[in-house]
Amino acid sequence: MIAPETPPRRYHRSGSGIAVAGTPLPNPPFTTGGFVPPDSLAFKQEVAVGKVLSKYALGLAKCDQQALIGLQLAYEPANPTKIEDLQNAWTDCRTRVRLKFEAGRDKLILKGTPACLDQAGIEAIRAQIDAQFPLLAPFVYCDAGAAAPDPVTGLNIPDFKNEANGEVAAAKVLVKAGTLAGKCYALALKAAFKSVSLGGDGSLDSGTQAKVTACFNRATTASNTAMDKLDQTQKLPDCLPVASAKDLVTDTVGVAGQFNDETYCASPSGAFLAGDDAR
Repeated sequence: MIAPETPPRRYHRSGSGIAVAGTPLPNPPFTTGGFVPPDSLAFKQEVAVGKVLSKYALGLAKCDQQALIGLQLAYEPANPTKIEDLQNAWTDCRTRVRLKFEAGRDKLILKGTPACLDQAGIEAIRAQIDAQFPLLAPFVYCDAGAAAPDPVTGLNIPDFKNEANGEVAAAKVLVKAGTLAGKCYALALKAAFKSVSLGGDGSLDSGTQAKVTACFNRATTASNTAMDKLDQTQKLPDCLPVASAKDLVTDTVGVAGQFNDETYCASPSGAFLAGDDAR
């Protein structure tokens, strides 16, 4: 790997030592930018915020998966009362997910977060997650034989149960792919932070870079294997052939770190210091 040009580094001296800040995350794999956390406190805070946001996205995905299965049965044959009940259940599910997210967010803010991850900063990322769901859902929930889409959930509803089951199974594979890719970024983040802590420039050595690359490859391979299994058991709907399903895997792994720049954003001001400086 050819390391990018290292920009000037800034320092903040306080009490027991020097806190290094303003070091960009290494690219690859951090293609969207972001900074190496300036100290262990900021590291823990940013990781914690990322976990709360990931759980939020996972919760929304589960709401959609549950709704699709139920709505398919309600639409075929059409049962307006049952459809409305399931639409309300989906709305309630999303409300519970949002409230749980807000409780987690507020708890983190109370403990302390970097200035860029105050309530407004965290909400800005959450809003982007909300906006992505209706844009991405039609790619996996692609069969619209019963509703195109359901007016409340915004989901295309297939007219056969096996199609709904297959789409949900594929959606779960994609969620897992994103989760696995997230672990690869965590591996790279720890290595970059360790480098800076030891006086380095945050770049990944060749051995670590190879491990990170292998991690992403495993995420893609495992997910593609799962899609192959769905195809071999004839669970994928006609609108989602296995080649398209694998393209979605590639896309999911590729965009798993899209919010890295906004999550790993601690200001290079030395405001968050580890050890004696954190007192």
